Amino acid sequence: MENEKGRSRGRWKWIVTLLVVLGVVAGVGAPNWLGRQIEQQHADYLQRLAGLAYLQVEDAEYERGWFSARADYDLILDPRFALSLRELFAGMDVPEEPFRISVSERITHGPLTGGLASLEGDAAVSGWLVEEVVTVEGDRPDYRYDARVGYDRVVQGEWEPMAVAVSAGPLLSDAGLNTRYVTDYRGGDFSYDPGSGVYRATHHLGPSRLEEPAAVHTFEGSTSHHLVRFSSGVLRELRLQSRDSLTSSERRDADRPLDTRIEGQTVDIGLHFDDQGRFERIVSHLGIEGFQGQKPDQSLQMDGMALEFTGSRQDEYSWYGELGLAFDGLDMREKGAPGVSLDAMRFQLGLEPETEASLALVTRLSSRDLRIQGMDEPLQYHVESRLGQLQRAGYDELWRLFYRAMDEFRFDDPDGSLAVLERMGEAGMAMMGDRSTLTAKPVTLRIGDANLDMALEADVQLQDFALLGEQALFSPGNRLDFSADVSALLLHKLARESIRQQYNGLSSPPEGKELEAMAKDLVAGELASMLELGIVRREEGDRYTLHLQLTDGELLLNGESGDWLLGQF
Repeated sequence: MENEKGRSRGRWKWIVTLLVVLGVVAGVGAPNWLGRQIEQQHADYLQRLAGLAYLQVEDAEYERGWFSARADYDLILDPRFALSLRELFAGMDVPEEPFRISVSERITHGPLTGGLASLEGDAAVSGWLVEEVVTVEGDRPDYRYDARVGYDRVVQGEWEPMAVAVSAGPLLSDAGLNTRYVTDYRGGDFSYDPGSGVYRATHHLGPSRLEEPAAVHTFEGSTSHHLVRFSSGVLRELRLQSRDSLTSSERRDADRPLDTRIEGQTVDIGLHFDDQGRFERIVSHLGIEGFQGQKPDQSLQMDGMALEFTGSRQDEYSWYGELGLAFDGLDMREKGAPGVSLDAMRFQLGLEPETEASLALVTRLSSRDLRIQGMDEPLQYHVESRLGQLQRAGYDELWRLFYRAMDEFRFDDPDGSLAVLERMGEAGMAMMGDRSTLTAKPVTLRIGDANLDMALEADVQLQDFALLGEQALFSPGNRLDFSADVSALLLHKLARESIRQQYNGLSSPPEGKELEAMAKDLVAGELASMLELGIVRREEGDRYTLHLQLTDGELLLNGESGDWLLGQF
């Protein structure tokens, strides 16, 4: 029994001793192992930065101790981009190294850090480009941050708050942009996942102020989110999202005083790149809430505005996309003019491929509850149009020349690109081609229950269509089909509003039955000759119609020969 107890105590001594030895080995060896892991991750990170086409890593140093390390490196513009910058500002003394970011990090690694490591870092921005654009008031601040590297190798950290005050540097001052900007940076956070190649950051700004010689802009605060994504060392996505609170502006110019106020503003911009790192797509949105603008004799208010743009590159150079603009709750007032308000307005402009050889320009415009001061009822309209069979070869050449003009532009010799710009004009004409199609439908106008519907389809040479009313429009090959259907009630309402605006401001403008009678006479006088000649037809339901068809120089008017009308041209 005693022997068994002795053997048991002996085994426990060996186990305890072994655990102690393992603990010592782990305590001594873990910092070294963790330090090697962090050093390797840091080297991979620098290699990824060096893989970017527009940056180079310089003066990289890494000193690893048992429990800590120090890393220093600089980022500069790739010499090819620096050379382009010097050529752009050829008249200025641009150094070979116009931009530099110097980073220094103090790293602690070991089993007590709660992860692979913790670090403190700071980044300083310097170089000709920065100094020419802005002048920092006081000592140039370093951007400081604290971060942790987890066992999953994900880096998470926080930016330290700081106050910033800058004014326009020589480059902006010489261009007449004498500005000063003061802001309270309230810090932010960031993360980097080397596995997915995604960097995220959030920044917070407190009250800020932008001063111009003739205006002052104040910002209550904003929050912005940033995303950068790499794949196999290639930049694939940049994303900026921001939310600004109250913004107000006051213009000091006595000749053009203007006060504006924006309750809120949102920005969302996404830039996407192909597998070679070339810019290939953009998705953007700008939103404004609660805008107010005030001049001595004018005012503008709106509940909201949205501007959206999407674009994508196809082939080597050419871009296609859509622009959208929307207003909600808009109200405009001007002294001596009728006020205008509307519930909503939408506008879209798009350029899209049509076939392998052609493209089309598409537009849409609509409004709801548009009111002009003095009108009894609001109106609304909707218009869609399409200009097709534009030549893609000319459009592609236009973009190629645009990139060339950008490459050859110099601030000291802005006329050096004139030859390229002239060729761009020729490419624009080639894009129009010999023939194009034009469609406008639906085209609608509504005032209460009264309405107008129109449609247009044309296949013509554009130079002929521009000469509407000339014999060239009726040349063989041109085709045009136009129709209109309007209610008599709408014509009466439009005539009534036209008369009301003509007599606006008089001491005793026509009203009631007098106004109605004048409107009736105006419509009857305008339509009499057209009805007699058969240009316009009166239909059941008190409506008027017109249908015009032109094919190879032959004209049909409301289904009948219109040769007599051709003789008028």
